[in-house]
Amino acid sequence: MEESSFTTNFKMDIIKNKFLLAPFLALLLAFVLDKVLLSENIQTYFSKTMSEINYSQKEELYKDLQSYLKQEDRRKVLVYFGTSRALLFENDYIESEYKDWTLFNFSVPGGTPDYTLYWLERFQEDNIRPDFVLVDQSVEAYNSAAVISLDDVLTNGLSVSFVLRHANKYSTSEISTLLAKRMFKTYHYRPKMATVLARVKDDFAILKSYRELRAGLKKSLKEGKGSAMTPGSSAGVMPEEMLKKSSWGDFHSYMVPFHFKDQPMYFLNLSYQILDQMEIPHAAIWVRLSRPYYSLIQNEMVQTRGKEKSTVYNLWYPAVMKFQNEHKVDLWNMNDDPKYNCNFFSDSGHMSPACYRDYTDYIFRELKKY
Repeated sequence: MEESSFTTNFKMDIIKNKFLLAPFLALLLAFVLDKVLLSENIQTYFSKTMSEINYSQKEELYKDLQSYLKQEDRRKVLVYFGTSRALLFENDYIESEYKDWTLFNFSVPGGTPDYTLYWLERFQEDNIRPDFVLVDQSVEAYNSAAVISLDDVLTNGLSVSFVLRHANKYSTSEISTLLAKRMFKTYHYRPKMATVLARVKDDFAILKSYRELRAGLKKSLKEGKGSAMTPGSSAGVMPEEMLKKSSWGDFHSYMVPFHFKDQPMYFLNLSYQILDQMEIPHAAIWVRLSRPYYSLIQNEMVQTRGKEKSTVYNLWYPAVMKFQNEHKVDLWNMNDDPKYNCNFFSDSGHMSPACYRDYTDYIFRELKKY
């Protein structure tokens, strides 16, 4: 077949004007260099976060879940799709106190409902049927105007094909974030020479320590079936006055102004449909927040999309309860449940490890109702 005159002319133009290839070559070089920099041995010279390990470990956790569900003599499986508020469970405690159950924890920092749907679509495709699924309902996921955006899932947790299939539910800003931070991870992690120089001092002491922490987290996540404390996160209890200041800061970072978006309901609706079709019992949970933070959500007036003022609670909670009731899915509301009283917090939104056994007991007490 002869080439068209357009193709021939295009090739001739490229040959005559090789500089036209320069932008494409520069892009290709930047892409390759980015992937080299993000290899484990190199990125540890400059990376300051380990949250992405929680995401990458979920692929291994998924394989472990598939294998475990095939065992004849196995415990019942609870799968939890949560946020950083659900990372610290102890399977040893669960399996000793609730002998019929084990937990496979798919919770991740910044977890949002699209991440839940991403995995449930894979569950459906592979016919993965745990005995119960618990999904998170966090108020922060419903604000499109937050100062600090929740984009960890977009940059670390979803496939590009998933985002493209649901592209009409993502803003142009979110799509741009996905393309920039997914294609060029160094744009996300921003390597700094000062960090590199600090890690090569004293015979690479900081570098070695950081690599050991990363290896330790991977090992803990493996052994904990997705549950583990990220090194560097607080394990203590924040004093009351500091908790009030932390709550005020987080409230203004995540809730002010509050522009309600229904995107999470779109993803949860599809998730609930999958769970219904697969006949997997399920519920949603609103994890307990510190009392100062919760008080601000209930009582502090914020500006809304329509410029009028309201409380975040009045904007969010009735809409979510209506949604849950329409889908006949229970919402376990830890914030208003008088039977839950552990109020030790590491910061405004994260329960201290001191409360995790109470948190565990709450979940399995509710689970007995199904």
